[in-house]
Amino acid sequence: MRKPTATLNRKPSEEKQTLGDFSLCLDGVSTVFKCVTLELPWRGNRRNVSCIPPKVYPVVPRTSKKFGKHYLITGVPNRSYILFHPATFFYQLRGCIILGESYSDINKDGTLDILNTRKTLDRLLKLAPEGFELLIK
Repeated sequence: MRKPTATLNRKPSEEKQTLGDFSLCLDGVSTVFKCVTLELPWRGNRRNVSCIPPKVYPVVPRTSKKFGKHYLITGVPNRSYILFHPATFFYQLRGCIILGESYSDINKDGTLDILNTRKTLDRLLKLAPEGFELLIK
């Protein structure tokens, strides 16, 4: 069976964050899952302050006490432990990617936050329990 593929189409980075659209395809043709993303802005792939470079990455399932079931993005140049995990605000990130249903300025700071991240991640884990290949554009 073919490994699922996902695409993350980033919007231009803002001062504090980068928003995007994520889609998953199980058969190479049909999109079966869509959501929005939240990442840090591009800052030269520097640890803890930047999103990761655009390219193709293998993504594997992982479990930790802190995040429960989630995904680990492997093969990131000069970086480690880049995850898909639940969070709500850009300042909770250290280079990881957050998936959610939609955006809202929850804390009224003028920056969009991401909603229903655990629920969104759980839906993806059910569709791709063994992981997927991620193309970041």
